[in-house]
Amino acid sequence: MTADNIGRFFLRETSLEIMLSKQSDQAKGLPQPPVGPEPKDDKKRIPLIGPRDISVGEISLREAIENRRSIREYSAEYLSFQDLSWLLWSTQGIQKITGEGNSRKVYRTVPSAGGRHPLDMHMAISRVEGLEPGLYTYLPVSHELQAENTCMDFAEKIAVLCRNQMFIEKAAAIFFWIGDEYRFMWRHMERGYRFVFEDVGHSCQNLYLACENIGCGCCAIGYFDEKGLSSLLGIDGEKLFPVYAACVGKKQKK
Repeated sequence: MTADNIGRFFLRETSLEIMLSKQSDQAKGLPQPPVGPEPKDDKKRIPLIGPRDISVGEISLREAIENRRSIREYSAEYLSFQDLSWLLWSTQGIQKITGEGNSRKVYRTVPSAGGRHPLDMHMAISRVEGLEPGLYTYLPVSHELQAENTCMDFAEKIAVLCRNQMFIEKAAAIFFWIGDEYRFMWRHMERGYRFVFEDVGHSCQNLYLACENIGCGCCAIGYFDEKGLSSLLGIDGEKLFPVYAACVGKKQKK
């Protein structure tokens, strides 16, 4: 295999034909992996505002779609805690969980191939009311934030890791979609690598549209140093790996 055919190799080796020739861990009766990140006893957890208690701007779906743009300039205004609660629920929120064990089904605000929902949300927060700058993880089952590292504002370091796209350091918050390998492998095996990249598109589009309701701009980011970002976020880059990122900040007044 050479560098110029790796894409075709991936498509061939993750084809439906090859998938159907194998047996998944689900088919073997092995237990289903957890829905999301496991809470850590030594980390502070912060309850978010529940979706029924969130009040956002009145804007139609048509307006949100028509107004959607990638915005790279932000004001110095802080996001409210309600803003952040809204954005996290809109992109990765859980609406309900039914069943138990291998019959468990998870319903979220975004679609996912086979209902696997293999994405976790990590954040670097710079300007959100009531929160210290630092790194956080979203816990969707309890709808909480878990503070991972609040020793500093990481925005400048992240901008450098994203190929020196320095507009990133002006964002109020930076979102990272992290793929959980076993959560999709359990059912889809290697074909799940296709689906995780599809799923992240659904979630990121929700982030763009949700931003329109609260006067925020959003810009998705695909160029980043995977190894450096994984190290910064405290993940191994393989079983848990960065898939996508996006900046969010309040729009500048015209």
